[in-house]
Amino acid sequence: MPSFERSLKVFSAGAVAPPLQKAVAIFQKRSSVACDIRIGKPSVLLAEIVEAKQGDLICCGAEYMLDEAVDAGTVVGDSRRSLGTRRSALIVPKGNPAGILTLEDLCRPGIRIGIATEGCLKGLWDDIASRAGLADEVRRNIVRRADSCGAVMALVNTKAVDAIFGWSAFAKIWPETSEAVELPRDLQVFRSTVAGIVSYSRESELARRLLEFLSSKDADSVYRDYGWVRK
Repeated sequence: MPSFERSLKVFSAGAVAPPLQKAVAIFQKRSSVACDIRIGKPSVLLAEIVEAKQGDLICCGAEYMLDEAVDAGTVVGDSRRSLGTRRSALIVPKGNPAGILTLEDLCRPGIRIGIATEGCLKGLWDDIASRAGLADEVRRNIVRRADSCGAVMALVNTKAVDAIFGWSAFAKIWPETSEAVELPRDLQVFRSTVAGIVSYSRESELARRLLEFLSSKDADSVYRDYGWVRK
């Protein structure tokens, strides 16, 4: 077993955790720094950080979440780094049983749509449907609302809906139960996966080293394999 003399506490939103975990494992081996990753809803994680006044790094799936954390004094503003972006897509159950091929297909009678009301997907359906002039038609078919990315993906994984508004990367994270229906370029939305140093960190320089690694070329292939767009 490796011996670790120093450690970092890393917090991550659920849907951005898979590539983060893999990249952190590489960093851990190279640096001999133990990294404890806590995965959950960003709002819950941030509340835990504030209550315990502990933590070193947090990663979320949209910039607005860390905007709020910076305003609250929980994250060091100038420490933030984008770890890449995710492209919006319609995510459907494996095999696409409802035959959804376009955004217009979501407007058909009887189609069941799921959306997220919190997390990195908050408001995404509005951004896409309104751009296409289909907000009323899409809204009529929204039957399920979830409070996180993981919860809205569970609707697809259990076939409780015919489609959700999500990220194309979801189909790479859950390939056995889902697939992506790509949107035209003019309807695509991109959001940044962002990480920042927790203001309570007692290992801020070590956390900065991890952050630099996550945003470096050494981690490019990990994130690209999961569907992230990296510079």
